[in-house]
Amino acid sequence: MLLPGMDGTGMLFGALLANIQGIEVMVLPLPDEGAQDYKSLSEYILKRLPDEDFILIAESFSGGIAAQLSQQLVPHLTGIIFVASFLSAPKKLMAHFASWLPIRHLAHLPFSGIVYRLFFLGKDAGNKEVELFRRAIDAAPVRALKLRLKVIAQAKYDGFKSAVPAVYIGAEHDMLVHRRKRLEFVQAYSDITFAELDGPHFILQAKPKEGATAVVKAVRLLTGKVTKN
Repeated sequence: MLLPGMDGTGMLFGALLANIQGIEVMVLPLPDEGAQDYKSLSEYILKRLPDEDFILIAESFSGGIAAQLSQQLVPHLTGIIFVASFLSAPKKLMAHFASWLPIRHLAHLPFSGIVYRLFFLGKDAGNKEVELFRRAIDAAPVRALKLRLKVIAQAKYDGFKSAVPAVYIGAEHDMLVHRRKRLEFVQAYSDITFAELDGPHFILQAKPKEGATAVVKAVRLLTGKVTKN
């Protein structure tokens, strides 16, 4: 079960899904309306989870949703794969970005491609990838984006502990989430494995082939833990 980043649409996973083989992946978009805090979103996602064993893959913003679920007794949840995610506010300056420049307006400014490459997609991103990113932002309601940015800015790790097995896939050149944020995952999850890919924050979009390989490897690792138990 794949949870998207802040756009919430799932539109950005096309290339990743095309490269994933051997496992079934279902994307769960986030709701366009209503509350966007992690508690409310986790309740929304909980109602849509399957009645069979599954692994959550949580990208960036959605890591907080997976974290909420990992503190509950969720039937059939066998593991979590966090991708470039965080448990507390990553960089508050970026989180407050929409307070002075609405993110929807940014998408249509002449320099938006430069910003997207610098902070999100990496310098090697082509025009096709940048345009897809812009369309995903356009598809998300402004209100929902602003509420999610507020949630990011206010996110805090409250010291919770979880026994749900986890894998954290980090991006080596992540301009939004500092490496030290991974220490909170070490504190929160008693069974966690770390992997890293060479690329920017949106690593699954920038490196879909490498991302797919890392996800499949993480799924097999987590599935193996279940088998042993």
